[in-house]
Amino acid sequence: MALILAGIIMFGGSLVQGAIGFALGLIAVPLLVEAGFSLSQAVALTTLTIGIQVMFGAWKLRAHIPWDDVKPAAIVRLLTVALGVVLLLNVEAMDTVGVKRLVGVGVLLGVIARVLAGRAAQREWPKAASIAAFGVSGVLQGLVAMGGPPLVLWMTMRDFRAQEARAFTMTLFLLNTPVQVLLLLFLSQTMSLEVILMALVMSPLIYVGTIIGVRIGDRFSKQLLNRAALAVLVVIALNAIV
Repeated sequence: MALILAGIIMFGGSLVQGAIGFALGLIAVPLLVEAGFSLSQAVALTTLTIGIQVMFGAWKLRAHIPWDDVKPAAIVRLLTVALGVVLLLNVEAMDTVGVKRLVGVGVLLGVIARVLAGRAAQREWPKAASIAAFGVSGVLQGLVAMGGPPLVLWMTMRDFRAQEARAFTMTLFLLNTPVQVLLLLFLSQTMSLEVILMALVMSPLIYVGTIIGVRIGDRFSKQLLNRAALAVLVVIALNAIV
């Protein structure tokens, strides 16, 4: 039953992430916890699933990867994901509901700030602001497998085409996953053989969800993609807060 529920969750998350370039972790982690997985188990399984999903997605969108933007973002995220993993190893002794609400409030405030910025959005963020966004993304990725929101808020301020935006986020997740998996393997017992096998068994569902999602996303304009991404963030933030 746990495998069936996880498969349904990961299929839906893969479809959404294939379409808009993020949200698998935002969808999967809360639902897996609700399904009876511990937070660390949910993060470990979602980390592996994201790795599999973005491998398919990034390959499909490989011609659109904006490497000049990916490289600095990847370096900052790789340096900060370890902090998130260390926090994860201690977070289950904390108020996890409070942590989820805090993340939700942060995401909602970020969306509000982005909407208020409107057409005044800059094509080039100050370096310090970009580093902060990528750093927070890395920490959240390691902590709760939810590194997408800071990337999306940064991305919507750039002059990316829809395919470039999805390729940007998926490539960053792909580059980040091996480090995160290794950290979980060596620092905790959460990345167990059972979790690894479960992710591998779900690979066909993840692939199908990704392919369908990518095809749906190919029909999005840049403006529609930004609106869809912000709408998903609002829904997920409100769900986390409530």
